Amino acid sequence: MRPDGLENNFYFGGGRQDSFMTPVSLGILLLACILILTLKRKYMIVPLMMATLILPPENQLVLLGTHFAVGRILIFLGWIRVLWNGFINGSDPYPGPLTTVDKVFTFWTLSAATFYALHWMDFGALFNRLGFVYSALGMYFLLRYLIRDREDVFRTIKIIGIVMIPIAVTMWIEHSTGKNPMALLGAPDVSEMRGGSVRAQGPFGHPIIAGTFAAMLVPLILSLWREGKGNRLVGGLGLVACTIITITSASSTPLLTYVAAVGCLCLWTFRNYLRIFRWGLVLFLIVVQVFMKVPVWFLINRMSGLTGGTGWHRAELIDQFVRHFGEWWLIGTSNNADWGLDMWDSINAYVRAGVEGGLLTLILFIALLVVAFKKIGIARRLSEGEIKDERFMWAMGSTLFANTIAFFGIIYFDQSYIGWYAVLVMISVMSASIIESKQDPQELEFEFPLGRTEKTQTTPVSPAIGQLPAYEKRLKFQ
Repeated sequence: MRPDGLENNFYFGGGRQDSFMTPVSLGILLLACILILTLKRKYMIVPLMMATLILPPENQLVLLGTHFAVGRILIFLGWIRVLWNGFINGSDPYPGPLTTVDKVFTFWTLSAATFYALHWMDFGALFNRLGFVYSALGMYFLLRYLIRDREDVFRTIKIIGIVMIPIAVTMWIEHSTGKNPMALLGAPDVSEMRGGSVRAQGPFGHPIIAGTFAAMLVPLILSLWREGKGNRLVGGLGLVACTIITITSASSTPLLTYVAAVGCLCLWTFRNYLRIFRWGLVLFLIVVQVFMKVPVWFLINRMSGLTGGTGWHRAELIDQFVRHFGEWWLIGTSNNADWGLDMWDSINAYVRAGVEGGLLTLILFIALLVVAFKKIGIARRLSEGEIKDERFMWAMGSTLFANTIAFFGIIYFDQSYIGWYAVLVMISVMSASIIESKQDPQELEFEFPLGRTEKTQTTPVSPAIGQLPAYEKRLKFQ
């Protein structure tokens, strides 16, 4: 069924045509703008993260038909500061070079925008995709400028953990009363209900996004506790806050994401046997498929019997996506709304990538996850013997795995995208830093899960930094 007005209100970003911002939201935004323009580079991340996450997406300025949400406004001011520091003052140039994660993210963004515009051949679609490129590349590479080393990474996690605390309090109140305190900042006043239970959403665009965003952060917030040095209070409170947000969202996808994040953390003891787990999972799915009367992705529907939620819709969406491969593989499709009941709502990041950008965009999206996992794995192995770094890379891998699972049931369509991009940037920065500083100065041969090998020429570590002992065995990527 194709709802009336779907093209204008869904595909091309239609919405309110006038600016909206509450007095409190405007005050917070103005303060954030001033701080971004005046603070030192390493502290610019504080107002950027806090204002973007806490102000609901309903707050926006509409200029000449263009919607500027809070994130887009702060991106603009952030890049003014970057250009001023890097090209006019020359005091704080942009860090380089680009990592593999950075490059794949860029290719995915451009592919998604290009094929979407080519498919629709409509000015509204082109305008929508220009906004997408501005938000995606603008925010990602602004974060890349602000997050450069381990200290910046943990500062970012700490800020997010602090922001989660007041959000958790308001969502607890919302879940108990049915009234959203974040209405003061522009969020909907009346909460969504399902099965007689209030689904709290706080400042986010939907309860599922709110709960999933908090759930995927659990491994990173927990790493603050292990870090010590004044971080344990924020780590402890942040962990409680993320748990409250997950529960009060009253949605199945956040719960599965939380279980995936914690479950992956618990596999730490078996970190050297991941290949067995991977192939075991593949074998399990093959065996299950043999005995099931429907495709294996309908396990999602079976799981919703335990957790609740619309598991059938998510499974049916994947099924129709596979069945209609011929419609979307080249440059995407707009016919998915006709595939069945509510198939227009492609609330699956993998399906959305294919539907909007064709097979190439889907491959690039999956490649982004694969490359990120690869870099985490190499960095973790190189960190053996340094327990804090090794455990932190495992935590980053757990967060990435939680997102990989969550993407079967959500897409980040509100301010939560800044958290997802921050995770990718932190993976890019931390893995590159560890690989560059700790690799064996000799040529290493990496073995990949499917047996392919790749040779990498490394650069000797400067004596001023300290030469690490050379590996005598081939480093295997797990």
